Amino acid sequence: MIKFFRNIRKNLLAEGKTANYLKYAIGEIVLVVIGILIALQINNWNENKKERKQEHKVLTELLSSLENNYTSMVSDSLNRVTWNTSSNIVINFLESDLPYSDTLNIHFQHARKPGTNLSLSYAGYEGLKNVGYDIITSDSLRKSIVELFELTHKALLEEMEYFESFQPNRQSNIDRLFSYDDKNFNLNEPFNVPLKPNNIDTLKNDSIYLSLIKSVKIQRNIISVILYKNLSETNKVMKLLKEELSK
Repeated sequence: MIKFFRNIRKNLLAEGKTANYLKYAIGEIVLVVIGILIALQINNWNENKKERKQEHKVLTELLSSLENNYTSMVSDSLNRVTWNTSSNIVINFLESDLPYSDTLNIHFQHARKPGTNLSLSYAGYEGLKNVGYDIITSDSLRKSIVELFELTHKALLEEMEYFESFQPNRQSNIDRLFSYDDKNFNLNEPFNVPLKPNNIDTLKNDSIYLSLIKSVKIQRNIISVILYKNLSETNKVMKLLKEELSK
């Protein structure tokens, strides 16, 4: 093809048709430029297609992480309702000086749980950071995702970490007053072993234990408020992700 164009130019020069030669040369340059522009456009199109495929993969992984987080937070919220109910039963037992029954043992176990062991998945978000935030074309979606993980989720986990260290002697006080009812150990619920009081009178007269149970309940309620915000924001971002993925 190049040899063909070169021969045309030579013939035009040989025939003394300089004006035609210049016109032809300019036309040839224009064709080359157009070809380059087309090639660049095709390359840009291919790159954009590649980036959109990468974006879809990142958004799908993010959605999976958030769905897992949402399920975990709902489960945690339901557990808190159960634990708070047990706390109320134990507090009432102590403050009203009610008679002891071994049905209280599982409530003693639930009442001691601060609920600070929630684990959230950051796998999808780490994948986004590795690829780069700009892979997400929607500015509002990108902002929502970053705020959810960097602010909302982070505030929840930091609050849990704070409360976990808030009562360093909590377990030692439990061990001092209770024994684990190992005969009722359940493989399906290994963390729900009932606690049997070592001495009922000692337990009822222990003001530290009562204060501990009340404090743990307050901690749960504070975290529940933050948890509710996390659930709400997570749900919003999941909807945005689904809308973006459906385009």
